[in-house]
Amino acid sequence: MKFSAKKEVLGDKLSLCSSIAEKRQTIPILSNVLLKANKGNLTIVATDLERQLSLIIEDCAIFEEGETTVSARKLFELIRSVPDNTELNFELTENQLEISALSFQADLAVLPVQDFPFVDLEDHNFNISLDANKFGKVLECTSFAMAQADVRYYLNGLLFETSQKKINMVATDGHRLAWGSYSHNEELEDKKLIIPRTTALELQRILNLFPGEISFSSNNSQLKIQSENFTFISKLIEGAYPDYKKVFPSGEEQSLETSKSPILTALSRSAVLSNEKFRGVKFELSKDKLKILANNPNKESAEEELDVIYSGENFEIGFNINYVQESLNYLPSDDVEFVFFGSENSCLVKNSSNDDLVHVIMPMRL
Repeated sequence: MKFSAKKEVLGDKLSLCSSIAEKRQTIPILSNVLLKANKGNLTIVATDLERQLSLIIEDCAIFEEGETTVSARKLFELIRSVPDNTELNFELTENQLEISALSFQADLAVLPVQDFPFVDLEDHNFNISLDANKFGKVLECTSFAMAQADVRYYLNGLLFETSQKKINMVATDGHRLAWGSYSHNEELEDKKLIIPRTTALELQRILNLFPGEISFSSNNSQLKIQSENFTFISKLIEGAYPDYKKVFPSGEEQSLETSKSPILTALSRSAVLSNEKFRGVKFELSKDKLKILANNPNKESAEEELDVIYSGENFEIGFNINYVQESLNYLPSDDVEFVFFGSENSCLVKNSSNDDLVHVIMPMRL
């Protein structure tokens, strides 16, 4: 095997693969990526036995066909270390992969290709085509609310739901919820899948690199997403996702409208007073005014008043400051609307011009 490619061609792709390759090295071959030089392209494969990513790279010169496996981390770190626009040369000898560029050369150990495990592709009964850009944007604006290590295992993932001509995505950690939706051009069967947290986060990175049309197929336990340049296979979380619609508050609404930048700036100043144990911030609302107050057990305090559009009753409500900041950061537009249902109920956070992305934040007693 012998090929060459520019740093820019390989760097981002190997970054994706190295994040999937097993880092604990319980099975040494899982720390490696499979490199296969074909006539006209290079294929790179990484797996941790629950996820598998295969990438096809065409912007490279293949001099000799062949295949091997090599450490994903070492290969990525070496490629990342060379200057931009550097041409790298790769050649497989008997038991090493020789990498050279400029005056630099390295020999990496390889493991037998026949030891590399592939994820078994199951039969899938659900198949649709998706726009990677639309799918990726909604995924990004909802997945931040996923739980990280909750005993309720189904919360450590993102709900992907299809119904009629709508695609919905939902994430929650029990304290906040993010819901996003967009229209599909075809009638869809009703389907609910729970995509694991690590898969959802990896998918965002993949779709940023490979925009365009993708095919999405699944059964109840496995997901496959594919385009001309990649194939991503992942296990799904099996189980029932909670009825998220019950989380949305109801009752008399009081709406506050403002711009994202000034409230984020004010919150960042208030966050200086918070620590790991105390993350509370209080909103005091009055006619066209929002006062943001923060204090901590050390008797330190801060307050800031903002001009807003608000004509509801005077009241106050507390939140975890991190949840408010994250929610605002993942709203795509600058126009922001808070919809309150009293100080004891959850609050909606969204762009005033868009009802297809809504975040729900539970109040915090202060």
